Amino acid sequence: MNMNEENKQKTEASGHEAANVKPAGISRRKMIGALGVATAAFLISGKSTFAATTLTDNLKLKRTTPIDVTDVNENFTRIDSEFGSRAVSPDYYKVGTGFDDTDCVQAAFDSGRPVIFTRNYNVKSVKMTGSDQNIDFNGYWLFGISESTDTEEMRDCVLAISGLYLNLYNIRVGAGFKPYKCGIHWVSISASRPAEHIKVYGLQVNRCLVGIQYGAYLDDPNPLDAPQSENFIYGIHFRAVQNCLILNQPNGILKIIGGLFDCGPSEWDTVPSSPYSAVNAYCFYAKDSALSIDSCEILKVSSTEGYGFKGNNFILTNCSIEIGSTWGYIDGKATITQDDAGYQGGINKNLFEIAPGAEGRLNLNTFFAKRAAGFDSPAYIINGLAAAPKFRVNIDKSYFSEWTANKVTSARRENVYVQNTRFTKVVSGVTYESNINDQDRNLNIAASVDTTGENMSTASDTDQKSDWNMYVYTGTGTVYFRKNTTDVPAGFRSCIEVKVTSGISYIYSSKFPVFGGASLVFSGWAKYTTGNLEQKVSVVWVDAANNVVAEDLIVLADLSTTEWRRIVKSVTAPVSAVRASFQIVGSGGSILVTGLGLTAEGDTVERASFINQINAALDAPGEGFILKSPNNTSYKITVSDAGILTATAYP
Repeated sequence: MNMNEENKQKTEASGHEAANVKPAGISRRKMIGALGVATAAFLISGKSTFAATTLTDNLKLKRTTPIDVTDVNENFTRIDSEFGSRAVSPDYYKVGTGFDDTDCVQAAFDSGRPVIFTRNYNVKSVKMTGSDQNIDFNGYWLFGISESTDTEEMRDCVLAISGLYLNLYNIRVGAGFKPYKCGIHWVSISASRPAEHIKVYGLQVNRCLVGIQYGAYLDDPNPLDAPQSENFIYGIHFRAVQNCLILNQPNGILKIIGGLFDCGPSEWDTVPSSPYSAVNAYCFYAKDSALSIDSCEILKVSSTEGYGFKGNNFILTNCSIEIGSTWGYIDGKATITQDDAGYQGGINKNLFEIAPGAEGRLNLNTFFAKRAAGFDSPAYIINGLAAAPKFRVNIDKSYFSEWTANKVTSARRENVYVQNTRFTKVVSGVTYESNINDQDRNLNIAASVDTTGENMSTASDTDQKSDWNMYVYTGTGTVYFRKNTTDVPAGFRSCIEVKVTSGISYIYSSKFPVFGGASLVFSGWAKYTTGNLEQKVSVVWVDAANNVVAEDLIVLADLSTTEWRRIVKSVTAPVSAVRASFQIVGSGGSILVTGLGLTAEGDTVERASFINQINAALDAPGEGFILKSPNNTSYKITVSDAGILTATAYP
């Protein structure tokens, strides 16, 4: 902060700008009429008489003693006309020497002419309602001076932006901790007179609880539905503001490029009985507008309470985010992409909280979030999906430092789709890394299994169908499995239906080779109609002796009767496992399953997967390329640098 800025802020905090303690200026033309010729001559020249040249086109004065009032006024009229065609200063309309500049600033805004500030102005509340107008604050401030004794209208905001096709430059609004609802209220006059097509080149708001209110206040039960769009801010800055930006404008759009959102208390700490609340502070709240923020810093670093931002229908691009609390409270669609410097200070705070009942999608693309190293935390990246079953999360090409993959979400892992994403965590000086990819581009080692029922018959019986068999354990009443084409998730043509009205029965697929100890992703889609807790979907691991060594399952509590849910679970094959099969259990109702898969997780395993599958199929452990001869002897195939193949008995 330079010395001039520091001095301005100090004087604002005390309620007086140093320059404004002096009597405010009035136009020279009005001064002549008010003070008289002799006094004016003294003020202009510093003497009781002075020499003046003959009136010329250069607007010089005549040689008269005392000066000629008509001559003076004529010259100033020509000066006003000349410069007024370019821009007017609020001082052109200033009458008297009072501290309050509200009337003259409002008159300048209402003139319809270009406006340029020539000093700092003190106002209660002023409005920009013009059209096709240029207004330049020219590096000066608009200071709010309303008190609690003023009317509600005067305490609404320091500056209201309600014009059309405005070009606004270098806006600086300081509310001075006064009792305003907001520093700037960007609001439409009516549905047919929206505040739109406005470009702001540089905007700063200081020392108020709400920096910019875009549209109606949050407590308005019927916000005006106006097309408040085509609005841009190039360069924005907030300081000592509890809530930087609140958007509650149906049909509204705002785009912001470059700047700083900081909802820290700053100078509020010096205000007696400060109303600032850390738990209620946030950088922005997009309640009912489309918001785009590009190349900005999003900061809430002084508290781990509350949220850094809230809402829906917003896009953050190329932003640096540093927030001590939970980053975002999301209640609808939102996208964060290319977050180049993300840090969360609250180690025990979830990164994102999904609102109960929320519908939509959170997209995290090329996203980066880091926490302090060396701490174990119960927090999750995504929390709240248990109460928001229709909400989805996409995480793609992202990196989470000091997070583990099992902390992606506290519930409904099937609602979170993770692709090409890296997780690292430091434990006792050692960095552990995992790479998660739910995408099916990886090798599906269960590709040989009919996991959609496509090749099954539709007969309602217990006979073998494609490569699946049924075992009626204690099942009675209606018991069958079959291909179902009438109830399937989007993108599928069929599913497998298992029906058991009473007792327990299950179907199991043919076995397929696996590689012991590998990290895998077990996935698929499932739904049930009725049933009890015995209904489940699982992958069963088998060793070389064909003994079941373990089972990983998705239980009934994770499924739904009203919608298809995607099953996604990170699993590790037992070291002794060489084969696996899928199992679907029915009990007391129907269960529907399709698209089951077991895919490799991690580059190293993926590269070795083909060789390991061949070896496992031949009951030969190891990562070499192993073949068996007709007499059942195993050989390991190697190749020299010269390209010579050698077969060596194995082991």
